[in-house]
Amino acid sequence: MAADALTRAVLGARVLGSGRVRFCRTALEDLDIGDWIAVGETGADVPGRVVIAPRQLVYAEPPEHLAVVVRRLTTAETEQLPSLADRAREVLDRAIAATRELGLPVFLTGLHPSLDGRTATVDWRGPHECDLGPLVEVLAGSGANVRFEWEGPLAAAGVQLFGGLGRLPVRPLDLDAVVAGRFDRTGAEHTSAPEGLPRLGSRVATPHGDGILRSISTRHREALVRLDSGDDVNVPVDTLAPA
Repeated sequence: MAADALTRAVLGARVLGSGRVRFCRTALEDLDIGDWIAVGETGADVPGRVVIAPRQLVYAEPPEHLAVVVRRLTTAETEQLPSLADRAREVLDRAIAATRELGLPVFLTGLHPSLDGRTATVDWRGPHECDLGPLVEVLAGSGANVRFEWEGPLAAAGVQLFGGLGRLPVRPLDLDAVVAGRFDRTGAEHTSAPEGLPRLGSRVATPHGDGILRSISTRHREALVRLDSGDDVNVPVDTLAPA
């Protein structure tokens, strides 16, 4: 594949431990919703899951600062993700408790660990000039190199940025604003698409277990879900619930 392919293919991913959707550059154009990937961040690779496939986006010149998808995760790596998530949750709980005790004016939005478990990145929102030194000292004994990544606040997009096929207009845009306007909204009113159906790429619970919603047949009211086990199942839309 040509070297400039990295500047052509873009996908949306959620890294383990963070609810925020982020855009990444990739040379793996055959990635699909629900695939586990390794995303290159500062000094470490973090596990993530595709929620917007490259085929759903067309962007001529993505910003250079976007993280790059390094590769797919191996089967052994995906099997280790639950224990990795548990350890990350313990560190995040400590960070939240310490934030309250210290009275810091910040909101911790997530913590995503590296694949090797040596680094953990805490996402936070609040005054950019806030001193997090006391919190760093509290977390120094967590067993991981904890760093902090300021997340926002993000401004919601002011115009409709996606067409019917999910294409981005070919003009300079702030992709973070795209994410905030379309994907980062929270609350029950945003868990469904405008027509009342679950949003593609969202996590749903089915009679067969939890998974990622890949497609919906509105005519037959049937949904295709890729389960966490890796199997694809077709289930009635009415049986779906938020995971």
